[in-house]
Amino acid sequence: MKRYSISNIVKLPHYDQVAIFNEQVAVVSTNLFGIDTSQYLFSIDAFVIGYILDGHSVIEINNVSYDLDPGCIFILTPTHTCRLQKHNPDFKVRLLLLNSNEYNLSVHLSYIVKSERWMKTYFNPVIKLTDQEAYTINRCTDRIVEQINRKECPNRMEFMKLAFTWHHMELDNILQERVNEINDNNKPLTRQQHLARKLYSLVVNNYRKEHQVRFYSEQMCLTPQYLNQITTHTFGKTLSAIITDQLFTTARSMILSSDMSLQEIANELNFPDQASFSKFIKKTAGVSPNTLRKNNPHKDSI
Repeated sequence: MKRYSISNIVKLPHYDQVAIFNEQVAVVSTNLFGIDTSQYLFSIDAFVIGYILDGHSVIEINNVSYDLDPGCIFILTPTHTCRLQKHNPDFKVRLLLLNSNEYNLSVHLSYIVKSERWMKTYFNPVIKLTDQEAYTINRCTDRIVEQINRKECPNRMEFMKLAFTWHHMELDNILQERVNEINDNNKPLTRQQHLARKLYSLVVNNYRKEHQVRFYSEQMCLTPQYLNQITTHTFGKTLSAIITDQLFTTARSMILSSDMSLQEIANELNFPDQASFSKFIKKTAGVSPNTLRKNNPHKDSI
């Protein structure tokens, strides 16, 4: 499975000027030519909110196919796996990409995606907006672009934070109003789909404290082997890999974009001590937490 970063996405052919800030956030209008299609699964190391402007495409998200038509919005997290099954030449999409590793940027979005309506959206990530809803969200995105481009503004960072919050709250407001319409195309859930949703909710709400597969196995009253079958089929990875991804993304965000000490982060994420936390980071990132923080390319963080 190929994993794309924001820098990979902004290099795709686009038909409007890209707005980007320190690879923390970007707004790009593209036809997605260059993304691997039906042969390969891919994921994006960012929160992605896409607005379909023109054309048609069919995308597989977490093993379910969705039609993407004008007026649709799709909401992806770094744990979604995707495959483009059909891709028309006239397809155009506007993407808002938020780096999942930038703690200050994504913390608000990370928080609200834990709510019940966002959990529902996670498993139904494509929504058809009304004209007014589409106008509202695109205007919020325009506001983000405006603030990114205000390079000489002394309060640029604060204005960007406000623009992000405004966008997230408008989107959350739409989901609150539309939550009963977000469904599974009136199809009954299979047992595996039902279990996958329950399991993902458990992980999202407990991974900071519970790192072991055994905990989730006991909570679900299912064997680890069966849970791995569920996650591999639905998410394209084992349960252990999902927990590690969630834990590492949060840990890296705290290291790069907060003033917390390594011991404080280790405590927050329920590691026995700083040494075991450092070992986890070294194994996952290939470098120590101190090196990761020292070499942070985005010290001028929002």
